[in-house]
Amino acid sequence: MVKLIKLFVSRHLLKLHQLGLLALLLIVLLTVAPQVAQADKTAAAYLFDPGSTSVNVAEIYETTATTQKDIVTTLMKSSKSFFKKTPGFGSFSVLQSADGERVLSLTQWQDAASYEAYLAQPAEDSKSSKKKETAPVAPTRTILFEIDDTLAATGMVPAIRGKDALVQFNEITAKSLDDLPKLVDAAETLLPSIKQVFPSPRSAVLLKAVDGTDIALLTNWGSAAEYGDLTAVPALDSLDPDLLSLAESDLHLYQVVKTIVAKPAKPDKD
Repeated sequence: MVKLIKLFVSRHLLKLHQLGLLALLLIVLLTVAPQVAQADKTAAAYLFDPGSTSVNVAEIYETTATTQKDIVTTLMKSSKSFFKKTPGFGSFSVLQSADGERVLSLTQWQDAASYEAYLAQPAEDSKSSKKKETAPVAPTRTILFEIDDTLAATGMVPAIRGKDALVQFNEITAKSLDDLPKLVDAAETLLPSIKQVFPSPRSAVLLKAVDGTDIALLTNWGSAAEYGDLTAVPALDSLDPDLLSLAESDLHLYQVVKTIVAKPAKPDKD
């Protein structure tokens, strides 16, 4: 009888032990699974691949601290719904300046022809649209850029990744087309020395207007959460003091509000 009781107890203890392990396993799975799922959600990245033929359209909007939010909202509502459907579209990013004085939108296209084809599209008939779109806002300036040079860690492609990324955008406009080569040379010379700045940016991109007298230096400083004070971000001026009289410069620190990218193309069916 004693042996039977011991056997009965030992079997039930084993079952309880197994149930305990099962409960522990379930707790671990429930805890880790959301983290894994969250990790799998890679933040959309706006890439600046120096080896591609892509062009980047910068639209600059002058705002005030009171109008900036409305401009950002309007841009998002009027843009994100149709960019993804347009052939040649790559990425779209909306950024707001820390001082409230600017909104910057960047749109990347496969090449200049893709952007020109997009501009040539007829406006969508509002009567045929199931959802009423917000009227677009006219930018103060629109510049079509190509990548002139980049600075990044070996094997890395410069990118703007995720919400709250900090981006410094310095637009430089030559007063004369004849002076543009001097400004480009000066900016190209400056680019390698940026990594010596402390704190240093994650990457830098030198952009040159496809047609015009503009260049721009775009630097990525990581996430805003990494800085207790945004004034700690150095203001990188791309102009040599001797060249200041040849151009006008507009430098602002921006924070990414939203980035969307084109949906990957579906593989062809055999």
